[in-house]
Amino acid sequence: MAVKEKKVELIELFYDLIFVYAISRLTSLISEPINGGIDPNALFVYIITSFVILQAWLYFTNYVNRYGEWKWYEYMIACINMIAVIYMANTISTNWVLMYLPFNISMLIMLLTVLSLYLFHVYREKTLQCAAGNSVTILSVVCFIYILALIAIYLNLSSIVIWMDVVAVLVGAFLPFFLKGNFDKSIISFPHLAERFELLTIITFGEAIVGMTHFFDISQFNFIPIIIFFIIISMFGSYVVQIHNLMNHHREERSLRLMFSHYFIVISINLVTVALELIHSGEISHWIVSVMMIVSLIVFYLSIMVNSEYYFESVDLSRKNIFSMVSISFLGILVILMFINNLYGFLIGVLIITGGNLAILVSIHQKFLNENIRNY
Repeated sequence: MAVKEKKVELIELFYDLIFVYAISRLTSLISEPINGGIDPNALFVYIITSFVILQAWLYFTNYVNRYGEWKWYEYMIACINMIAVIYMANTISTNWVLMYLPFNISMLIMLLTVLSLYLFHVYREKTLQCAAGNSVTILSVVCFIYILALIAIYLNLSSIVIWMDVVAVLVGAFLPFFLKGNFDKSIISFPHLAERFELLTIITFGEAIVGMTHFFDISQFNFIPIIIFFIIISMFGSYVVQIHNLMNHHREERSLRLMFSHYFIVISINLVTVALELIHSGEISHWIVSVMMIVSLIVFYLSIMVNSEYYFESVDLSRKNIFSMVSISFLGILVILMFINNLYGFLIGVLIITGGNLAILVSIHQKFLNENIRNY
């Protein structure tokens, strides 16, 4: 069976830019240290709201991937969705009590726009016993949870609202596993979906570079900003080699692994950016920054590597490669912890992890290219 091909339209890139703006705005929740540390509640809200926003992005992206034809009503509904995203991004505040009402209203509007698109498709097919019907069921349940959250806000039960948002994320993430009986994988364009995730991640890396520009002070030249640049570019290189070069995009898959791994990829990139911003503030415990950086890098590399399932058949990810990646990461972590109070030592430790893993992935890719040349 031929793999479904689909072109990524320019409006989809525009859509991604708005969502990356919303996600980057979330870093304001944890980028300002409090008494030399990070408020655990703010970090929790940051992680949950990141998942919520990314899930909202995925709902619309999945619709476009499966059924989008960019008719006039799809453009109109996409614009309503984007307006809600911008309002939602501007509601982000360190004071969750002030944030939860407009945030949850915006989320509900975004989800209702996607639900309406799926309902149009169900109406055309005249049955709920299809993949679009599955999506209608999932989105209806998630929207109902957000309605309950708004009722809880009205009843002054604000303490449970964040937990209702957690439930909404979990339902949206796991309900598809229980509704796969009516799902036809052929409606998914894996190449289109992979490209959308690549674009979202590349824009996130771009935001990371923008967030690092304050290190580049020509009046106080040193090598710190250069090391930071190479940290970000080597993470980017690792992502590109793993997701773009080693993965076979020409396939028919439901793509759940690709979807869920990118939640963690985007969040971990943002947390690396936050860690570097906290270093620049000079008002944070070095231990906190070190732990945040180490955990973020581990999550990033684990998240990109779980997509090894999508490799070309001739790609050889050996045990030696895996051992090398673990060893180089462990070495970098040791350097970070040994030089925890020295910024250069800390950054060199991070660069060992990012640059070392990039070198290993490049060697795997080079071996793959050489093998293809021989076979050709």
